Amino acid sequence: MRNRRDFSAGVIVFHRSADGCQFLLLRSRLTRRPLWEFPKGGVAGGETLEEAALRELEEETGLAGEHVRLVPDFVHTEDYRFFADDGRSRTLIRKQVTYFLAESLQTEIRLSPDEASRFAWLPLAEARRKLRYAARRAMLEAAAQAAGCTEAQRETSSRSRDARMPLGKRRA
Repeated sequence: MRNRRDFSAGVIVFHRSADGCQFLLLRSRLTRRPLWEFPKGGVAGGETLEEAALRELEEETGLAGEHVRLVPDFVHTEDYRFFADDGRSRTLIRKQVTYFLAESLQTEIRLSPDEASRFAWLPLAEARRKLRYAARRAMLEAAAQAAGCTEAQRETSSRSRDARMPLGKRRA
């Protein structure tokens, strides 16, 4: 069995609306089981973690630099392990993901069809319920605190937006 160390970067995105803060989650196409998560991806050679996070955000959601504002001093890391099997050998991958926090100035999302099947803007309580892993729920709580988004806000799922990617909107 082989070992590999991978580094990724991502962004926890929120938007302020009349109903309070809404958090962006993507339903990954890259996992075996359906999994809601934050936009994230690998760090390319020569990129800083922040540059990689913003590039991945744009690739996966269409939210470019002019559509988001990073919240200063918010950086959280997540470490986890998983096995990859290519049919010939198994590799233990030790992954570290560094997350930043950004406020989105818009809610229009253009999904990457290769990486996500759906997106949702969700109030804090609902976003917390959709996240499978405790470490991600804890990061969401820290992000909500840093953004000034508290449980006292109206957290109704009736105002959350959940959309499927329109057919024909494939990225080149």
